[in-house]
Amino acid sequence: MNSELLGQCEKAINKCIVESMGAYNSPLHAAVKDALSDHQTQLHSMASESVSELVNSLEFKVLMQTEIKRKLAKVLISQYGGEIEKTVAKLKQDPTSRAKMTVAIDMVMNDLISIELID
Repeated sequence: MNSELLGQCEKAINKCIVESMGAYNSPLHAAVKDALSDHQTQLHSMASESVSELVNSLEFKVLMQTEIKRKLAKVLISQYGGEIEKTVAKLKQDPTSRAKMTVAIDMVMNDLISIELID
């Protein structure tokens, strides 16, 4: 029975230690916060360097341009969808306009395909 009582006490002590170290106001949280604060300048420098490398990379530039174009196209289509359909219907009646629209659509599709191949 003594060994069981000692075992239970050991479990209770372990539980208290784990809970107190994991609590919001534990000394461990304060120690880590202080340690990070001591190295704030170094951490800022590393973060700034990483962001700079990303922003200055060609891959990031291409990705940003592609995503901006996609978003702009979606917004324009959603805002002017009905107007576009009316204009397209009128243009379809003229064979020259219809041919130009076909070429323009082909160009857009080729651009999208080449963008997807890059991704």
